[in-house]
Amino acid sequence: MNSRNLLLTIFACLALSVSAQSEYKSIRTYIKKGGNIATVRQQIQKLEKDEDFKDDPKLYFLAVQSERKANEADNTKLYLNQAYDTVNFFATISGMFKYAAQCDGIEQHRLSNGNYKLKYRSKLHDILKRYYPNLYSAGIFYIKKKDYKNSQQYFQQYLDAAQSPIFAADRLLTTDTKLPRAAFWCMTSAYYQKDYYAALRSGELASRDSANADLYLQYTALSQGALKDTALYISTLRKGMKEIPYDLFFFSTLTDYYNTTHQYDKALQLTDSVQRLNPQQPIFKFAKSVVLYNLKRYDDCITLSREVISADSTNADAYFYAGSCYYNQAAEIDDNVQPNINLKSYNAQKQQVRNLFAQAKPYLERYRRLRPNDQKRWAPLLYRIYLNLNEAAPFAEIEKILNEASDKATKSSK
Repeated sequence: MNSRNLLLTIFACLALSVSAQSEYKSIRTYIKKGGNIATVRQQIQKLEKDEDFKDDPKLYFLAVQSERKANEADNTKLYLNQAYDTVNFFATISGMFKYAAQCDGIEQHRLSNGNYKLKYRSKLHDILKRYYPNLYSAGIFYIKKKDYKNSQQYFQQYLDAAQSPIFAADRLLTTDTKLPRAAFWCMTSAYYQKDYYAALRSGELASRDSANADLYLQYTALSQGALKDTALYISTLRKGMKEIPYDLFFFSTLTDYYNTTHQYDKALQLTDSVQRLNPQQPIFKFAKSVVLYNLKRYDDCITLSREVISADSTNADAYFYAGSCYYNQAAEIDDNVQPNINLKSYNAQKQQVRNLFAQAKPYLERYRRLRPNDQKRWAPLLYRIYLNLNEAAPFAEIEKILNEASDKATKSSK
């Protein structure tokens, strides 16, 4: 570089330094004397968009100090038992960590690109170490309110801080026993926001939270399922069945998956395998009865459904499947019978149909009493049953229900 260019560079740096002193003056004044943090934040945000300042680590270090000053004002109110804004109190802590990450990121970039010495990292560490636990407290504050957006933000900052170069010497990943729980709550928050990729990103650390091992695997499986990662989804459900056998979520969810994807043979293998381990468990019997129903093994389904009802008379679906088996058997015969009243076989078949509908009736009526609002399921079946059994009064009632449902559907579609 010739002397002329060197002078130009020096003058440019001096001009920038003078400009920085001027632009940073109001921020420095606030840090010393306090005042209106909103005005200071506006100034910082303006400079973040300015090409001359947006990559200056000093700007972000001053921003950290500004947020600390605002936090101290709230902390003083807390100490004096005066009213203070909890949301703002936590927001200032979040701001400190946000700006610290930006400050250190710029310095790391400069360090990797040439001859540069870190100026702020140790200072940032000294400021932030006091406030690090408050990020966790903020996350708990919001998770209790089911404000998952904010809880995820604070728990994520807590996790990011532990892994940042600023706290490298503290070895928080091995010394902070709250990290697995923070990761679990971060995962929970992300899951309830349907941010499934973020939920899975917290998984490795969240898996160490032994107190929530069941929920960790549940959120993992459900996130994988939502992302259509079928192989991992099934693998995680099977892992859950193996590691947490007392939690029936994994068995039920995997069985439902096989049923809804019409993989009935796999569903039957699964239900048989768990039933062998605990043959008297009603939920295992019920799950197998559903598979048998889907396989159209109606007699076997009826037998198992009766066993379920005997063990748990409140299981509404067991009544539905038992009644539906009789109903389907009757409907299959009725739909294929040859309409000739002079044939003995016709009369015998029609009698068989009536007998099967009569057997279906008490189960479906019981299901109706247990699930009165599930009209779409029981009304069409009872309609045909009462019609075939010539039961005029209940038939008229069901016909009215179906007509009202049809009228309602027609109006809502207009």
